[in-house]
Amino acid sequence: MRLYRDKSGIRALIAVAVMFIMAQGSATAQSGTGLWTGAGLKKDLPKGMNAEFEAEWRQTGFFTETDRWSAGASVSKRLYRNKDKTFNVRADLGYRYMLSNRQEYTTDKRDPELFEQEDGMPAQYYLDNHIDFNLTNDFLESRHRFSASVSAGYEVGRFKFSLRERGQYTYSCGKDDIRDKHRFSEKTDMITGESYYEDSITVVSVKPSSKVILRSRISVDYDIPHFKLDPFVSYEVFSDLSGREAFEKGRLTAGTGFTLKKKHAFQLAYIWQNRIDDDESVKSAVSINYTFKF
Repeated sequence: MRLYRDKSGIRALIAVAVMFIMAQGSATAQSGTGLWTGAGLKKDLPKGMNAEFEAEWRQTGFFTETDRWSAGASVSKRLYRNKDKTFNVRADLGYRYMLSNRQEYTTDKRDPELFEQEDGMPAQYYLDNHIDFNLTNDFLESRHRFSASVSAGYEVGRFKFSLRERGQYTYSCGKDDIRDKHRFSEKTDMITGESYYEDSITVVSVKPSSKVILRSRISVDYDIPHFKLDPFVSYEVFSDLSGREAFEKGRLTAGTGFTLKKKHAFQLAYIWQNRIDDDESVKSAVSINYTFKF
């Protein structure tokens, strides 16, 4: 990335950020677009190593509701670099603590071989139709995430291509007395002889769980001549190694970055995912990050 010392670079970045947010503002209420913000500290160490600390805050609907916040640290080391410095390989290890806001959701408990499942419908749908279901109320859940990655980058002219493979283990701590189990049984009124349904409710805990994900990402960066913002695009595939689902989701990211005086790094990006899950509750998000290098 090219470095510029004039203040016009900062003004250009701010202008792009404002236009990006304004463009997304009208779609927020309809699509549930999120805003992911982060700030970090990065320190270069001897022998091709560096250490980084990062804090992140994610919201849905642009500051209307906190989705999660997290803090973590990582260390990385350069494993190889050629003489021209156009090809390098790095490895890193990281840990992150997260406090996630789990949204309320329902699970159809009928036999899937006999009925078409309607998971995620409002609770009233199941109540009105006397269908057995579980209602998990919204709650804050603590999570511990560990990761290990290997990445390779290759520069060709003004293009930089990179590939990263990351193994990710997440332990979710669960919560006590947060899930309502609704089970319906048909009864007969002894006086009128009419039948009716009785709803029995049992309150149970959301048990701790763990998940192993393989994240495969390919990205392309381009250094535009005489321009202060460098665009990039990446696509990442999430594969569930815990045995539940091989291909979990895909994530497309496009954005731009800017570095000032080799210390202040800014990044603005738009993220789109093909599905939501209990880790990310929105399909699309605007990401704004800042890193101070020392």
